[in-house]
Amino acid sequence: MFTKEEILHYKELDLYSRSLELVTRFFKNKTDKANVNYMSHLLRVSEDFDDIFIKSVALMHDILEDTLVTKNDLLALDYSNEFVETLEILENSYDTYTEYIDHLIESHNLVALQVKLKDLLHNMDLTRLAKVTARDIKRSKKYIDAYSKIITKLEGEKL
Repeated sequence: MFTKEEILHYKELDLYSRSLELVTRFFKNKTDKANVNYMSHLLRVSEDFDDIFIKSVALMHDILEDTLVTKNDLLALDYSNEFVETLEILENSYDTYTEYIDHLIESHNLVALQVKLKDLLHNMDLTRLAKVTARDIKRSKKYIDAYSKIITKLEGEKL
């Protein structure tokens, strides 16, 4: 997927800059449910994190699920195994959303859980939409249930 020159270029960048360039490239023409450039969602999910590792994971949280970028591509670009494994946990490749959330919780990966909570908060914000439909409300309820389930499991654990 990447040329040798691109790989060298990305490897020269720090973790956050590399992640920002990648999501900018691969989400350039994508929009979210509010018909806004998808980059705004990725930036919103990542903006509250100070730790560069977590901030970068948050920025990249949908790259494996929503683009042609693979685990091997990311490893070739010098992302650590820990980073890529966290992104894999965040990738919804399950038959049901409940299975996905259960897998996420069972991973005990605090970075993935923190990022998913921020992702869910942004996804359930219906004020982003010009018109709210019954389908939007149903989707938001699904996100609220997932958020509650994750928070319940994390009670007492320091994030």
